[in-house]
Amino acid sequence: MSEHDLELWTLDELCEHAFSIFEELAEENLAEGDYQLYQSFAETRAYVDLVPPSDDWVELIQAELDAELHYEAHIGIAGDGAGDDVVLARILLSREKHDTLCHAQWRGQ
Repeated sequence: MSEHDLELWTLDELCEHAFSIFEELAEENLAEGDYQLYQSFAETRAYVDLVPPSDDWVELIQAELDAELHYEAHIGIAGDGAGDDVVLARILLSREKHDTLCHAQWRGQ
């Protein structure tokens, strides 16, 4: 099956999907202080950035990644001007809607 035959998330949909996963799992995977930070600023400073997957994913999941199909979502709280952004989770996702690939690395783990 070629990439053109796959049902793919748009990048905006993939961002929404990443946020949904984050919201579902954050409370049980983040340290209490990090979760409270997120809750305090989720409405005003939360963000998700999609980037190419870093090389450490291949080692962690023991599988090759397709640069056209796989993205790493960085989810966090944007800095307030005085401080840096805080990345709370890195989530590896596939753009293919029927691929259940989803791995997360949480801040502090």
